[in-house]
Amino acid sequence: MRSLRILFLTRSFNSLAQRLWLDLTASGHALSVELDISDSVTAEAVALFKPDLIVAPFLKRAIPEAVWRHTVCLIVHPGIVGDRGPSALDWAIEEGASEWGVSVIQAEAEMDAGPVWATERFAMREASKSSLYRREVTEAASRAVARAVLHFSEHGAVPPPPSKATPQGRWRPMMRQDSRRIDWQQDSTHTVLRKLRAADGTPGVADTLFDLPCQLFDGHAQSLSHLHPPG
Repeated sequence: MRSLRILFLTRSFNSLAQRLWLDLTASGHALSVELDISDSVTAEAVALFKPDLIVAPFLKRAIPEAVWRHTVCLIVHPGIVGDRGPSALDWAIEEGASEWGVSVIQAEAEMDAGPVWATERFAMREASKSSLYRREVTEAASRAVARAVLHFSEHGAVPPPPSKATPQGRWRPMMRQDSRRIDWQQDSTHTVLRKLRAADGTPGVADTLFDLPCQLFDGHAQSLSHLHPPG
């Protein structure tokens, strides 16, 4: 495997970006980090560092066409093959998916629609979005990015052949508060917990308590046994 110059383009240098940085540095690659704040800053970073490859661990917006047209850009997407959209993990948690994954997708004009360079699946836990992101998503991303970078180092800009697995994902929009809203008269405890877990960290679930607007986080099921003592 040849050593590469890899530019990390990321919204923030979060736990996932830090893990991938350590992995790729340990593999002998030269890395530079650029925070994704504007097209002009991104273009300048590419011109200065002259990367062989761009890896985007965490983005909130599209990579400029002037960049991905000339340099392969691999986006770490917290979704299975075929899944598209900015709230992948949120939907998977709220809909109760038993299995999910991470895909490394080449940036193109259409969001999350480029060639898939690597993918990893994992079993879902009954856990918050932040917990799943820090553990299962990060571990899966580490393996998938390592495979994608290895393929690039050996074959250049030619992506791997498509997976034989039938895509199970689909395009889904950004999850907004109308999809997160809790119906306290109809939703079961399990449904309420899924909605809270899917909104964990950000943005929370908008609600009203004691006539005051609030954001709900970190819910836990409470047994009612203490309300009915024996005897």
